[in-house]
Amino acid sequence: MGEIIKLLKQQIDICRRLLQAVEQQRQGLCSGSGGLMSRETKAMEVLLIELRHIEKRQALLLKGTATRDLSELLSRTTPSEERVAARRLLQEAGALMSEVREAVAMNGELLDRHMQYILFSINVMAGTPADVTYDKPVKEQEKDKAQTNADTKMFDASV
Repeated sequence: MGEIIKLLKQQIDICRRLLQAVEQQRQGLCSGSGGLMSRETKAMEVLLIELRHIEKRQALLLKGTATRDLSELLSRTTPSEERVAARRLLQEAGALMSEVREAVAMNGELLDRHMQYILFSINVMAGTPADVTYDKPVKEQEKDKAQTNADTKMFDASV
């Protein structure tokens, strides 16, 4: 039981640090700080590797006891204070993992929006008209594209 509690405490500690790194990454995304985002992404990678090692140790422990997950293993053990503490730690770890998943999903959404803005900006600078993608005959599309590219400069001093 001591090994289970030790692994759960390590998992909770890593999840808390991972949650902090995700929050820092979100601040980097919102402020447009590439350096902060890069640094926090690297920190997250290291924490995920540590978390993977703990999960492997848990899997070995479960394999030795022929159980599927820690909750099943805890339900098979005799009632004790350690078992109550382990259940509480397991619930806390589950809640933290859920919170990390939600924060990562939010950062993913922010990244998608940044990418859409970048693509929009590239289209604006390149002068790609929106109507080129609609159902015009090919000859008219080529004519419009040639005219748009001829009239548009990347950096126009008259603007």
